[in-house]
Amino acid sequence: MAVCFILGGCSFIDIKNNIEDTDQEVAVQDYVGQGFIFIDGDKTKEIVTENKDTISQYAIDYFTEKYKMDVKANNVVPARNASVVMLQSKQEPKFNTSVIVSVDTHKKKVLDTVTSEKGNVEEDIQTALYAMAYENEFANLDDFVKDMPEKYGFIGLTDEAVNKTRSSGYVTKYYYLNMQGAGAPDIYQLYMSTPTIDKVALRTLFEKEKNPKTLVGIVISLYTIDDTPADKNKVNEIIESLKEAQGLPHGTYSVIVNGNLIDAASGQAIGDSVGTSIAVDEITK
Repeated sequence: MAVCFILGGCSFIDIKNNIEDTDQEVAVQDYVGQGFIFIDGDKTKEIVTENKDTISQYAIDYFTEKYKMDVKANNVVPARNASVVMLQSKQEPKFNTSVIVSVDTHKKKVLDTVTSEKGNVEEDIQTALYAMAYENEFANLDDFVKDMPEKYGFIGLTDEAVNKTRSSGYVTKYYYLNMQGAGAPDIYQLYMSTPTIDKVALRTLFEKEKNPKTLVGIVISLYTIDDTPADKNKVNEIIESLKEAQGLPHGTYSVIVNGNLIDAASGQAIGDSVGTSIAVDEITK
């Protein structure tokens, strides 16, 4: 999920549109989140750096109180009038998410005001519940993608980069999930009221959804191992193998192979990618 951060008062904007672009290029295998920052984060960087522990604790306390889940702070990122805290759950359901801690740049102090955009954290948790419900199928997906480096020369993000720069729910170095449409709010609410519900019951609930095969988007995001452009034939081979693969979780799959370079500040791939196109040739399983 995209998160939002405070832009003065109570105005929220999409974080994806507010990532600082720089010319600091880093090979994906060397990128561990260094230099990650949001637009105008330079104006709060000093305050955020000096108060990192306090900000982290504000975020953890907020999340623990509101969602009754144990999380740890992986990164505290300067942003416009705020810091974005990248959080990771300590146990199942496993997910990465983020919350926003306000910063008063005039008084040069951190405020104990913590927020998150409505629905984002909830959807992040939903993706994790889906992964719990289909743990065997996701183990099969893990087996499918882990052969990419040796077989095709495509790699994923480092674990450090995932934890410090990604807040998209259930996410690995090779892929991430997103809830499509309205998601599964009823399942989320049931889990929050009854966190002891078992995985079999969760799976049954997901299978009763109207469109279980299109409920979740699964994006396989890879990178070339060097500065050689992605071989389209190899990418097409992955796509065809994915179509034929058995035992994978239901979902609408996308395959994206990026170049080798990452923009350090944004954490995003530099240049064009090769693969499926959204709403054109995605794979439904």
